[in-house]
Amino acid sequence: MDRPNAARPLPDGDPPVDGRRTDTRKRIHDVALAVFSERGWDGATMREIAERLQITRPALYYHYRSKEDILASIHRDLARSVDGILDWARAQPASAATRAEILYRLASLMAGPWGTFIDFAQASEAAMRDLKATEDFAERMDSLADLLKPSDTVAGRMRARLALDALFMAGSRSRSLGGTDSERCQAALATGTALIRE
Repeated sequence: MDRPNAARPLPDGDPPVDGRRTDTRKRIHDVALAVFSERGWDGATMREIAERLQITRPALYYHYRSKEDILASIHRDLARSVDGILDWARAQPASAATRAEILYRLASLMAGPWGTFIDFAQASEAAMRDLKATEDFAERMDSLADLLKPSDTVAGRMRARLALDALFMAGSRSRSLGGTDSERCQAALATGTALIRE
C-alpha cells in the first residue's frame, strides 16, 4: 500500500547512551512480551523469562525487579514512541495529509512488538489496571484523536475515534476478521483514512 504522505523516518525515541544496555533491554522486553502473551499475566514468571533469555535469574533481576517492572518499562517505551508521533503531528499543518500520516505512523508502530503489547493489554485488564501509566496512555490516545478529527463536531470527533479503533481492531479481532496481519493492517488504514477525510 502506498504511504499516505511523503516518507519520513518513524520516531525511535531518545538515542541510546549505551548500545549494549539498550539491546539487552529490548531483548528482555521482546522475550517478556512473548511470555506474557503465551502464558497470560498470572502464568508468566521471571524464571521463564530468564530461561528463554538463557540468562540467570540474578542477571534478569539486575535489570528488573519484577515482571511488573518489565511491563511498566515496555509501556514507557510505547508511550515515548507515541509522544514522537504527537510531537511530529503538532508541528504539521492541520490537513487530511497530516491526519493520514498520523494513522500511518501509528499503524507502523503497532505492526511490531507494540501490536503484541496492545493485544496483551486488551486481554489482561488486571495487569494493566495496576499499571500507573495506563491513564497517561489514555490521555495520549485522546490527543491523537483530537489531531485526527476532520472537524470539531460530534461527527468529526466520532470519526477520529473510529479511525483509531480500526487500527486496534486489526490486531485484536484477527479471528473474526480473518486475513493476514498485513491485510488487516492495510484494511484498517484504508478504513481509518476514509473516516478522517474532510
